[in-house]
Order: sequence, then C-alpha cells, then structure tokens
Amino acid sequence: MDLKRILFDVSDHVATITINRPERLNATDDLARSELGWAWGQVRDDPDIRVAIITGAGDRAFCAGQDIKATAEGGIRNKVPGSRLHHNVWKPVICALNGMAVGGALHQVADADLIIAAEHAELIDTHLQVGNVFALEPAVLLRRMPLSMVMQLALMTKDGRISAQRGYDIGLINEVVPSDRLQERAREIALSIAKLSPATVQTSIKAMWTSLDVGLHAAHDVAYRYVLQHQMTHPDYREGMVAFAEKREPRWVVE
Repeated sequence: MDLKRILFDVSDHVATITINRPERLNATDDLARSELGWAWGQVRDDPDIRVAIITGAGDRAFCAGQDIKATAEGGIRNKVPGSRLHHNVWKPVICALNGMAVGGALHQVADADLIIAAEHAELIDTHLQVGNVFALEPAVLLRRMPLSMVMQLALMTKDGRISAQRGYDIGLINEVVPSDRLQERAREIALSIAKLSPATVQTSIKAMWTSLDVGLHAAHDVAYRYVLQHQMTHPDYREGMVAFAEKREPRWVVE
C-alpha cells in the first residue's frame, strides 16, 4: 500500500505504526484514519507480527486528534476511529506516547495494552471546545482511570490537561521515560513480549478486554471459558510447562 500519512515497519515480529504528519502535529484526516485501519488489519492478520507499537513522528505530538481544518473544509467521510479495538486486534499493543495526545488521539492511548510516555507527554481533550461530543474515548478511558480525571479532560478542555507523570500516578501510564529513551524502551518491551507464546498472549488479552463488558461474576465465567479452551485445545499449554521442566526455550506454535 502506498502510505502517505503513516509509516509501517515490521522487524523481529514487532510492527511499528508511526503517525507521520509532523507538520500537522500528526493530526488525522480521512486518509490517515483509512491508513491506520489498513495497518491494524495487517497487525491482526499477519502471523509474523506478534506485537505492535503505535507512536507519532517527531517529539512535539503523538497525535493532535482530528484534523479540524480538513474537517471544516470537507467534513468527515471516514468515521471509523483508527485504533486497535475497533479493528478486533488482540495482539499486544504498546502506545509510545512521544508528545501531546489530543482529542481523537485518546482512542490510541486508551485502547493500548501498555502505555510508555516521554516525560513531556500530556493528554488533552478539546471536543467540547469545538462543539463535538466527548463520548467515544471516555467509553474506554472510564475503565482505566477515575471518573473525575475524565471529567477534567472533558470540561476543563486545555486547562484540564493531564501530564505524563499524573497519568502514571493514576495508573493509566505504565512508565515515564526521558524522551530520548522512549522508542528504545517501547521496543525493549515489545521484543520481550514477542518471545512469549503468541496464542497464549492473544487469548489472555482478549479475555481481559472482553471481561470489561460484563459484571464480576459473568467476567469470571468469560475468563474461565478462555482459559479452559486454551488448555484443552492448544499445544502451547503443555509445551510451556514441558520446556520449563526441561530447562529449555519453548517452541511455540505460530498460527
């Protein structure tokens, strides 16, 4: 695919998706959202890819959200958010937050499994400031951070921005690192995850996200079904324990 808005690279079983519009603070227009959808499809369907990193070009912005100028001029035709949950991607996703994440960019942050942020990164929402309803992003954010902090993002707009350190303090962000260490650290984590059983990792991730759709007792039933199905049907379940007992590296099945 002739990509114009993103970069897409795969090496050592790790896909790196880079929103590449630094001149627009990596804001997304229709084409960018289409290309992100294509990239998530590649991550989902390519068995060689075991982990994905989503990041932005430069060090000012991860993504400034929807390209307001483009929308004002031509409207929106592609309304599908370009994040992993909207494309049924259950492979592990790391968000390398290299700068500000504004508005629609919060989809990418909220939908990631792990969030590694540069020290200067921050979360900002301006939906209400430009007459848009802030509802889609909070659907996931409210499952990952306190209601009061989501309300702060929504109602205080730019004054309600949340720093990387504050995001770490409330449990949203996993690590805060110096800017020049961000990409290296995200890749270190990705390569470590890529060594694990792909099937076991993906089943675990899907089970955890799916359990958020239901109450506690139903969540337990959902989780047990995933665990039992994996134990009964997938060879990696036995292989992991045999490899441990034999003190060797496991030979995972890649499907």
